[in-house]
Amino acid sequence: MGRDLKLENLTKRYGNLTAVDHVDLEIKEGEFICFLGPSGCGKTTVLRMITGFETVTEGKVIFNNRVINDLIPKKREFGIVFQSYALFPNMTVEENIAFGLKMRKMPKKALAERVDAMLDLIGLSDWRSLYPAQLSGGQQQRVALVRALAPDPQVLLLDEPLSALDAKIRLRLRAEIKRLQQELKKTMIHVTHDQEEALSIADRVVVMEKGQFRQVGRPID
Repeated sequence: MGRDLKLENLTKRYGNLTAVDHVDLEIKEGEFICFLGPSGCGKTTVLRMITGFETVTEGKVIFNNRVINDLIPKKREFGIVFQSYALFPNMTVEENIAFGLKMRKMPKKALAERVDAMLDLIGLSDWRSLYPAQLSGGQQQRVALVRALAPDPQVLLLDEPLSALDAKIRLRLRAEIKRLQQELKKTMIHVTHDQEEALSIADRVVVMEKGQFRQVGRPID
């Protein structure tokens, strides 16, 4: 099965409210999946259970043939990119990208090489000494993207990363994300309410409504 990710009977309840209702899905290593649905349908809750930021009420999250329900987020080694960028304002672009690598105590030489590789990956080398406030929204989100990719996560999760951007930048960044996914052959799970966005970048789209997976298929289906 390789490093596949599997959701089995996954359920999340908050008191009497069922946010995610017994969903099943198998995501192959290197696949790009989009969860598509309106606000409140449960898509971000599924994402948070995968990352470990939300506890599972019932069912299992299985990665690499191992149930990871009780594994803390840090131990899962998954990356996540939020809508809000979440960059450190007092750090330069270079320092933001290096932060996660320093936390993992990566040797200095390897760290510098990795940061350079990430900057080159999306053409950010000229911005390395700039601070987030000096960047546009699209530029900040690109930095957030490579910061999440720098530690080489086993899975990258994207929680509506484009929704705060204007339409033109959104289109450009959408293409950038797809290019990176194909180039790095990285398993990615992308949450969005934008149907066009989901259909243009995903290998498979999971349509969510009222906490359930209503439809799973390729964009051409």
